[in-house]
Amino acid sequence: MSFRSGQSGNVVRKGQMWHGRYYVDIPGEDGRRRVSVPIGSVHAMKKNEAKRKLRGLLEETGLNSDSHLERTARGVRTFAEEATWWRAHKLSRFKPSCQEAMGSHLDKYLIPRLGAVPVAAIDERLAQEVITHLSEVEYKWPNGVSRKLSSKTIRNIVGVLKQILGKKVWRDWSDLAFPADAMKKEQRWFTETEMRQIVNAASGVWRVLFATLAGSGMRIGEASGLYVEDLDLAGGRIKVQRSVRNGKDGTPKTKKAYRVFNVEPVIVEMLTAHLGGRTTGRVFQTRTGSPFSKGNVRRKLNEILKKLGLAPGGSHAFRHGRVSVLRSRGVPDDLVKEWIGHSNLSTTSGYTHFQDAFRKQTACDVALFTNENPLVGPNGPNFVEKSEESSAA
Repeated sequence: MSFRSGQSGNVVRKGQMWHGRYYVDIPGEDGRRRVSVPIGSVHAMKKNEAKRKLRGLLEETGLNSDSHLERTARGVRTFAEEATWWRAHKLSRFKPSCQEAMGSHLDKYLIPRLGAVPVAAIDERLAQEVITHLSEVEYKWPNGVSRKLSSKTIRNIVGVLKQILGKKVWRDWSDLAFPADAMKKEQRWFTETEMRQIVNAASGVWRVLFATLAGSGMRIGEASGLYVEDLDLAGGRIKVQRSVRNGKDGTPKTKKAYRVFNVEPVIVEMLTAHLGGRTTGRVFQTRTGSPFSKGNVRRKLNEILKKLGLAPGGSHAFRHGRVSVLRSRGVPDDLVKEWIGHSNLSTTSGYTHFQDAFRKQTACDVALFTNENPLVGPNGPNFVEKSEESSAA
């Protein structure tokens, strides 16, 4: 393999983004592989600026250094090779949802940036440069919108990097600086009134499905994975022991997601009428017996929300709404956690939302200074007189 010195790559436009293309050597082989890495938005820089940024990137990765060929010839293990091993032997043991998300982070963000870099050369300094790069570049999403990555996403990407490198490499990294988190927008959740409106506006199987989601807080994958034998209608109980993802039955999201919870009599009646004496098969299924897809459920739900004049939302808004109802009505936290299938109460708290009317009423219910409070009598604080005295002064 001969040394290709002075590689500068080339810059091309893809949609609203500049992408840099260059070649990397594959240890032990004569061929090279071309990679493409996003450089920046076409609105933020001109092509010449993108070219300069690409040259800087090539210098950082060491592709134009005199020692590059020597390292490759010695068979130094690159990040791409380590990532391939990790994907086959570790990532494959994760749940499908994790495989999809972490594999996407690896292919889209880490391999293009670090693929040709020797594993031994990845240190805290280089990891910080990766963070800086990820926080500055705008990426195009499937809906066509270009935006920068959130701090949470960048942390998740670095988490994948750490998993591949191993704890022995990153355990002494103590000064990684991530971009500041933007003000978090509150998760869409359905109020009690909204959930009743949605159920009343739905019909057929959709009415039963939405009522079950609202009255149980199940994830949509768990509801799609219910079979008739999972229902104990006489006892008003439902057992969760599987979840559907991409049309296939799988295990629930976590160990705590395996659970049994109780439902109210009205939902029992609705489920009984919906099954019509059927004793096998899925509880919620299409005409062919296959489970409902998450996308179809969301489309139907948003059709109803639009007709009702309500803000769009997904099936997970039922889960947030259920937790909020339970906690606002004083259901013990441990029972809420058990029914919802959370591993800890801090997660449950993230699903808890209170309406302004509830906040106001609660403040009145626990008020210290009211005429009805026996502690406030003739000897209690006189706020009116104090206010008048302050005004006179």
